Amino acid sequence: MKDGSAQAFPKDRRVRKRREFLHIQENGSRVTLPSAIVLLAARSDDGPARLGITVTRKFGNAVARNRAKRLFRELFRRVSALLPNGVDFVVIPKTSAATVLSLTGLYDEWMRAAGLLGARADSLRRALANAASTPQTGKPRGPRR
Repeated sequence: MKDGSAQAFPKDRRVRKRREFLHIQENGSRVTLPSAIVLLAARSDDGPARLGITVTRKFGNAVARNRAKRLFRELFRRVSALLPNGVDFVVIPKTSAATVLSLTGLYDEWMRAAGLLGARADSLRRALANAASTPQTGKPRGPRR
């Protein structure tokens, strides 16, 4: 068995549960890149950035879908030092980019979008901090029936 520790993508760096994906989709911000749609959502903790990947069947056969996931995971490993802590990313590769995906191309694309992704993540983190510090003033609930 080979030692994959250098290539590891540990569980604490992944978005794994359906409810987490749905939360990011409903409450996050969307950034559109030429090869993918990136959804970002801030978390209340300050842990490392996490990645989730969703590839639909429209993208292609299983080989193409798995290749896209491998490329985005490797990209995330390479750029993770540039990504802010406490933010979840969900990547949805575009079907139009299925045939032209390459690690070099993806890396260049993310480097060009790094400023936008960072600014959007900072904005989400500030909004989460403001929401946590502001008391919720909802209507009092009436008697239950």
